[in-house]
Amino acid sequence: MTIASRRTINFKHVGTKISNRKFTQAVNQPSTPIGMKTPLRLGEGLSNLFDMHFQPADQLHDNLKNLIRTNHGERLGYYNYGANLKSLSFDLAYVGEFEERAILNIRNSVEKVLPIIEIEDCKVITTNHEKSGVIPDSIAQIVIQVTYNIPKLKTIGKKIQAVIYAGG
Repeated sequence: MTIASRRTINFKHVGTKISNRKFTQAVNQPSTPIGMKTPLRLGEGLSNLFDMHFQPADQLHDNLKNLIRTNHGERLGYYNYGANLKSLSFDLAYVGEFEERAILNIRNSVEKVLPIIEIEDCKVITTNHEKSGVIPDSIAQIVIQVTYNIPKLKTIGKKIQAVIYAGG
């Protein structure tokens, strides 16, 4: 027998285990924040002072939600920002015309502000006050459901909803 065959080789301290702390971060999670989540809340983990988005598709979803829910004059320094749906909700006598104008407002504002997003479909669902039990001061609840795509990010068929209460 040779000396090398009698000696045992120990691999105990070779390499790094996958359970090591430096491997616990998610593989697809970038560490650079893109933008703040709305509504604002305190940040945790990799976020700074406020909770942040780390994926571009999530940030665009948040931006689209804010664009649809914002009315003209609500954004400081940018009067025409938003889909301006609240102004349409005062005239529910012509529901068909309301739907057309709401969809047109959404499409125009998205083309102007977020051209990277393609609107696939818009649905407007109106519920009367008696049927839904919505806020007592309102006449109707209007739910606008938007299906959209972001081709550059390979995001297809995402949905977002906006709820508007028509005042009485």
